[in-house]
Amino acid sequence: MKNFYLDGEKKMDKKKDKKNLNYYVMKYLVVPRTPKIIPGKEHIACIGDSITYGAGVRGKTKNTWENFLNQSLGSDVQVINYGISGRTLQDEGDFPYCEEKFYEISKQSEADIYLIMLGTNDSKPYNWNETRFRKRLESFAREYMNLKHQPKVVLMTPPQCFPDKKTGVVPFDIDATTIATSIRKIVFEVADVLNLDVIDLNDYTKGHPEWFADGVHPNIYGDKKIAECIYDTNILER
Repeated sequence: MKNFYLDGEKKMDKKKDKKNLNYYVMKYLVVPRTPKIIPGKEHIACIGDSITYGAGVRGKTKNTWENFLNQSLGSDVQVINYGISGRTLQDEGDFPYCEEKFYEISKQSEADIYLIMLGTNDSKPYNWNETRFRKRLESFAREYMNLKHQPKVVLMTPPQCFPDKKTGVVPFDIDATTIATSIRKIVFEVADVLNLDVIDLNDYTKGHPEWFADGVHPNIYGDKKIAECIYDTNILER
């Protein structure tokens, strides 16, 4: 999505200025409809940002990695997409996931498995704080782990991000280095503390800019590869 702040405007200010067009679009217009849960199936809930939502593809009802994963898992499973574009793990980020209705709805869904992948938007310089991110990832994961129905929780590292060929800059203020080093490391460390499995999409997507529509969001082929990676780990088996 385009950045709507004006040249010279401090990027830190845009998250505080509720009259800003970018704030309005991100806060209200990109929130998708609540998915309908089909009873009688095993449910896998996917918690994340625009990479989970499917911002890099057209036909989001069929071309996201969740849908490709669902095809591989079969008709007895429903993979539920709770991704919202622009959302951060950190409560202090510009658009925190915990402030959205999907945060509570996803927990109320009583899914059998939760896949958690947040961090790409946290990498933005005006959002990033390593200590805060680590603490929040642990508490966030625990909230799902401690649900009464005792679901399985899996952490996923965000995919690699790549610079624009013309500008040489990763779009949307994303810091690819922070994702590949600090965030990836923290995901593994928190998973070790909580004894959770990790699906390492960051390592899997390394060296594959052709899998992305804009350097950040996977295209259809990239979503197929991500689904393939998740499926091949066999981690989703309970």
